[in-house]
Amino acid sequence: MDNIQGIKDMEKIIEIDLFDKYDLTEKYNDKHLSSELLEYIIEQASFVTKRDTVKIVINKKCSMEQDSIKIITDGLKQEYNKSLKLYHITNIRQLFLLLLGIFFLFLSTLIKEDVIWKEVLLIGGWVPIWETIDIELFSDLEGRRKRIILKRLLESEIVEK
Repeated sequence: MDNIQGIKDMEKIIEIDLFDKYDLTEKYNDKHLSSELLEYIIEQASFVTKRDTVKIVINKKCSMEQDSIKIITDGLKQEYNKSLKLYHITNIRQLFLLLLGIFFLFLSTLIKEDVIWKEVLLIGGWVPIWETIDIELFSDLEGRRKRIILKRLLESEIVEK
């Protein structure tokens, strides 16, 4: 009996009350999940620990023609794919900055005299390298966290009442 109670305690339920179709979908495109609803779901899931399971419960307070489970699932998939695309673009930017920094550092070693251009190239090489490190360590933390939350939401159970 205690074991069953322990399992129930680890389930996080995200309740969604839909009063009309615009609570679910965008105003001008009724096939896309509302951005406000998407933000709400992500915000509610951010409080879930690793041990918890997530369950999304949709309470329809009116009659709607749309399949709310499909729209929410598709919206979560689109947001996850958009986040992955942004992650890949960031990785390409990091690689470009790293190569640019190495190139400038290499050019600074080719200058034998102690001139201002050598220092400019040396500083110009370290700036993109530090930018790459900053992006990897600090800037992408929010993106990583969002991808983890979206992946958990995609694996969660969605039910309609």
